[in-house]
Amino acid sequence: MSNLISPKAYNQQTAQVSRPARLLHFTIDCDWVPGSEPGLQRLLDFADRWQLKATIFFAGRFAESYPDLVHECWRRGHELGTHGWEHGGLEEDEDCRSASYGQQREWIRLATEAVEKASGVRPVVFRAPNLWIRETTLRALEDEGYRYDSSVPAWRFDCGFGRVHYLKYFRAPSAPYRLSSSHLRVQGNSSIVEMAPSAFLFPANMTMLRVLGLPVAKWMVRRISRRSKQLVFYCHPHEFVHAHRQSFPRNMSKWNMHGMRPENLLLLDAFVQHLVELGYSPALFSDARNDSLDSSYAGVL
Repeated sequence: MSNLISPKAYNQQTAQVSRPARLLHFTIDCDWVPGSEPGLQRLLDFADRWQLKATIFFAGRFAESYPDLVHECWRRGHELGTHGWEHGGLEEDEDCRSASYGQQREWIRLATEAVEKASGVRPVVFRAPNLWIRETTLRALEDEGYRYDSSVPAWRFDCGFGRVHYLKYFRAPSAPYRLSSSHLRVQGNSSIVEMAPSAFLFPANMTMLRVLGLPVAKWMVRRISRRSKQLVFYCHPHEFVHAHRQSFPRNMSKWNMHGMRPENLLLLDAFVQHLVELGYSPALFSDARNDSLDSSYAGVL
């Protein structure tokens, strides 16, 4: 920890930048994994130390089971979103690629109500379970009043190791854009802004960081920065709690469960330090609120 930049120095650096050239969207996916809640508390304390405001996506069952923790996230100034209804605890997971419009809207409605009941705030940000999404999902989100999505797997293909095994949206923009109802890969005039999770073949997330290591993560950030001035990074609370203390579905891959531990926060510290050194500053999804999408978000599409 001695080589890490201090949170105070980080705050001084970001305060000097009136309009950051590079934006870090630090996001947390709270799957329905009983026993993972201590990991979320650790991430909240981590965010406080670095004065990061996160976008936190809750599976509805998580929000229903831990309402005080959801409210705590809102109290600390984080942006709240939804992430399916029971995603994380199912043997056959929720799949927005095949589910009907009615089924998808029901999942979204239930999760929205759970987060709103816990926090007093209606969420308008969505991330599909496993990034399994299609054009019907966009219509359901629009009808439920959502404004942002972070599900399109642009430039990502997990090669059999993860959950993204389809290429339909591979060449979607990496920078924020308004979705099209005809094809989520192209820009349109939807009321919903897409904030695609960052990837270069493999995702820029905590699983990649703890499995492939910090040197690979740094290389990926360099490649991603060529297409977008934003980095949408995500992690899960269960990655910061020992696996044997949590309840996972039986089909959870063993390689993914390996290495779940509180000490992963040290690796995340080193990664955030690297981003600070590259000039990244924290931002919420709601910072992309202008109809024209501010030029600070324009990347190479």
